[in-house]
Amino acid sequence: MQLNYKLKIDNPSSHYASINISGLRPDGCNELVFFIPSWSPGSYLMREYGRNVRCWRAKTQKGENLYFKQIHKGQWLLDFNCDELKSDAKDFSIDYDIFCHELTVRTSHIDDSHAFIHGPSVFMGILNQENTNPTLQLNFPALWSKVTTGLKDISSKREVFEYSAINYDELIDSPIEIGCHETDGFTFGGKDHELAFFGNTLAHKENLKKDIQKIVEHISTTMGGMPYEEKYTFITHFIPNKYGGLEHLNSTALQFCSFHLSDRKGYLKWLELVAHEYFHTWNVKRIRPKELGPFDYINEGLTRMHWLTEGLTSFMDQLFILRMNFCSLEEYTELMKENFNRYFQTPGRKFHSLEDSSFNAWIKLYRPDESSSNTSISYYLKGGIVFFALNSYLSEKGKGINDLLHKLWNRYLVNPKVGLVDTEVFDMVEEISNKKIRVKFETMIQTTEELDIAKLCKNIGMEVKYSTLEQPSFGFTAKFKNERVFIATVILDGAAYKSGLNADDEILAIEGMRLTKENYEDVEKILSTKENYEILVSRLGVIRKLNLLPGNAIKLISEINVVDEILVKKSLGL
Repeated sequence: MQLNYKLKIDNPSSHYASINISGLRPDGCNELVFFIPSWSPGSYLMREYGRNVRCWRAKTQKGENLYFKQIHKGQWLLDFNCDELKSDAKDFSIDYDIFCHELTVRTSHIDDSHAFIHGPSVFMGILNQENTNPTLQLNFPALWSKVTTGLKDISSKREVFEYSAINYDELIDSPIEIGCHETDGFTFGGKDHELAFFGNTLAHKENLKKDIQKIVEHISTTMGGMPYEEKYTFITHFIPNKYGGLEHLNSTALQFCSFHLSDRKGYLKWLELVAHEYFHTWNVKRIRPKELGPFDYINEGLTRMHWLTEGLTSFMDQLFILRMNFCSLEEYTELMKENFNRYFQTPGRKFHSLEDSSFNAWIKLYRPDESSSNTSISYYLKGGIVFFALNSYLSEKGKGINDLLHKLWNRYLVNPKVGLVDTEVFDMVEEISNKKIRVKFETMIQTTEELDIAKLCKNIGMEVKYSTLEQPSFGFTAKFKNERVFIATVILDGAAYKSGLNADDEILAIEGMRLTKENYEDVEKILSTKENYEILVSRLGVIRKLNLLPGNAIKLISEINVVDEILVKKSLGL
């Protein structure tokens, strides 16, 4: 069946959009169940978008009321058997309002400056009905002049904004930016690439368009061509203290801190983000675990393979910016050092394999709490390191990560409708190298066996040096409210853990002296690991005294040096 959608924004300051969906019910179908997704592909958390729906209504095009009732948190049953109908209506027209005031890449946001429409959070579908060739008409304030989206423009005239999609999946997988945002673009390989920038930034000397084009050219050349047919769309929100991205079939939505483009390290992070989301055009949106498509928008899409979706992508985004000479080899080793040290600072790596981390993404990675770092490991972080390790092993056989990328892409081209299972990836690794490397790769994914970072670096001509300084540590990470010091996370088996300190404790004083944000770091540096200290805390409104014996901070990598530059460049494909 075909559905026609209309989105209308009358008063942006109210943060509401009005949605109308019309169509004809199939012959013999007397009930239709409309649903709004509970989650968004690429963001593995049940977000329950139905909570934002207001005033659901249903009529025929002649104005007769249709009987409906809500049957689930995000589902409405439309019943054509109701006796109130005076005619055997084939057509229907439903209306509802949707509240949009959360500016992330996985939610929608409407205010007087713009509208960002994230499809799963706004547009309903119909359960168990194929929604082919849906159309979408947009109506918004006259002062807004631009629409940017990956949807196909079928507008009949300039003042009309009408679009089409192949199916419901494509409709909601195409974010929309409406307003007076800055636009630009370029053509590569005969395909248009649209750029939309909303928000403000500090003055900087970077050429965003030129660098995005370079990323597109490099990654698509590496992968052997662009998989999208007509165009690709980059939608970027520059907002203070924002960071994130979400991949789509022929577009991406990005958010980045307005202040960081003028900072060297910040700009490298921006380039990584662009490369990361653009590479997802291949890895995730096409190359994917079998559980991630076709989508069940009501229930969780559980998979044990996010080490492939996000781990591989996290390794490649930094490698891409190195290969494109956006960063130097020294800067790349600094990025890897940060990754390795974050790995060492995560006790949860001892309890959660990559497979487990992936399977539990819905309740752990996307719902972090005080114990997260003690109980789990990010499949972005460890997954990226594991593919660094795989590339290290492959280089010993004269191969590299590109060989795996090509096999993954060829597998998709042969059977695009069916996703991968893990054994297929393991088989590819064995075909490229040997059984021994396959077993090592499987072990890194399926177990909590410690990764030998120093050896992995040595294999490709790098030398790891660890800090020799004995740094005292409270054994917790801190958070601050004005000048007040609170415990954010108690590090497993650290000093605070052994002393009985809890997350959310407010640290009032040490040895009778007030501890504040201003002196917190200085005090930690001069602690003695041989002395017990009296700590005064406030816990649940009750003042307590505890004794703390500081421990040594976790041993971290101080530097990674290039010993054999020729070997390093060969191993990393430079």
